[in-house]
Amino acid sequence: MLRQFINWLPGKTYVKVQRATAFVRIAFPFGALALAADPAMAQSLKQAGVNIFNVIYGVVGVIGAIACLLTLLNWVTGNWLGRDDPKKIFFQALLGTALAFGIVAIIQFVKDMVGGSASGISNL
Repeated sequence: MLRQFINWLPGKTYVKVQRATAFVRIAFPFGALALAADPAMAQSLKQAGVNIFNVIYGVVGVIGAIACLLTLLNWVTGNWLGRDDPKKIFFQALLGTALAFGIVAIIQFVKDMVGGSASGISNL
């Protein structure tokens, strides 16, 4: 649809738009890199990374809690979820939540060790 609109424009506007978008595609990553070199931008990027991991922890926690509570209710109230053993489903939900928290914690640990200003060993 965008191409049809550009073709509707008079003259060689389509070629000009293509050149402009190619320039933006090349210039934008370099501009982002230049902004990231600024200390204030680097601190905001670090804080953004911390915020993202906090959100991931929250999402993992909420989904894990819902799964565990739902499977516990299924176990207590008589297996209304399906044919599988309700104890097995409950413990699988617990194990899955623990694994998800573990994976996020490992990723955050590696991120902190690599992204810190000091060496990784001194941060331990």
